[in-house]
Amino acid sequence: MLGMAAFTACSNDNEVAPPGPTVVRPDREGAPRSFAMGFSTMPAEETIPSYINAFATAARYGELVMINRAPPWEEFFPNHQPSEETNSTARLEADLLDQYEGLSLVFAIDPTDPVVQRERVANLPASVTPAEGFGNIDLRNAFVAYAGYVVRNYEPEYLALGVEINMLRSRNPEQYRQFLSLYEEAYDSVKATHPETKVFPTFQLEDLEGLLGDVHASEWEVLDDFQGRMDVLAVSSYPYLAEEFRSAGDIREQYYLQLGEHFAGEILLVDTAYASAPIAGERVAGTEADQDAFLQRLLQDVEAAGYSGVIWRAAFDPQYAGTGALAVFRSIGLRLGDGTNKQAWNTWETWSLRPYEP
Repeated sequence: MLGMAAFTACSNDNEVAPPGPTVVRPDREGAPRSFAMGFSTMPAEETIPSYINAFATAARYGELVMINRAPPWEEFFPNHQPSEETNSTARLEADLLDQYEGLSLVFAIDPTDPVVQRERVANLPASVTPAEGFGNIDLRNAFVAYAGYVVRNYEPEYLALGVEINMLRSRNPEQYRQFLSLYEEAYDSVKATHPETKVFPTFQLEDLEGLLGDVHASEWEVLDDFQGRMDVLAVSSYPYLAEEFRSAGDIREQYYLQLGEHFAGEILLVDTAYASAPIAGERVAGTEADQDAFLQRLLQDVEAAGYSGVIWRAAFDPQYAGTGALAVFRSIGLRLGDGTNKQAWNTWETWSLRPYEP
């Protein structure tokens, strides 16, 4: 968690000073928009100031911010306590949310490993075997306890219990079955104490459509597994990683508009992005013009369909994403890592300046 304990201890010596830079939003202009815009907290650099700047950027150019975090499992095992780092991180982030009061928080508890297409539990404690996974009672209790901790300390408007969970269903059905019963337990626990919190899992759109890895038929029926315990339909989307799309222009007309056909309630596009440069091993060439074309298309579709919000993965290129699993995110920022604007930034800024009237 970026080693925030020392930073928070120092910043708390002066209780008057807010933790982040002052943000003054420009005057609103243009026709009103009905959906919220925002960024995740993925920073340009793996430093605390850069992480704080991710909150400030979201506050200046949107209304939503998203924290995505794997549970610190063992800290929530029986007879254990949250670490000072977990607590200090929560204090810092809560202070930032208080400072940037116009932001609504989407907190995503992310228990599966994206490096292996989410087929296993992330950061599995040594005391839990992979075969047990979500069937382990200590792990299950820790998940429910951590959800309670997040709600108490952050009071998020939106709480995702599981990220891109359809990928686990297709790659490890037994672990998915165990997770599904755990989700129901955690959902009921959160709603019993904080009924106003909107609780849901997130789904990966390209995988729902059967366009990632082994191409297969669409799997929208996974939504039925959460019937009655899903307050929002939230999907992530990275079409530049799909087999079918070589450019933004290849994305079919109903690709995002179709979400309303599968869910009658509130719909959020979370964790979406498009590369602005070629990525080794991927078919999409990636250019700034293509990224801008995708963003324009995305925002127009979100507005036309009446969805409640869209969260772009990173405002700035993550400069540490050069190799490994993070390499696919190397050029997804709307700005370069040094803050230089890309072509798509003007599109985002123009839309963000429009008055937000939900």
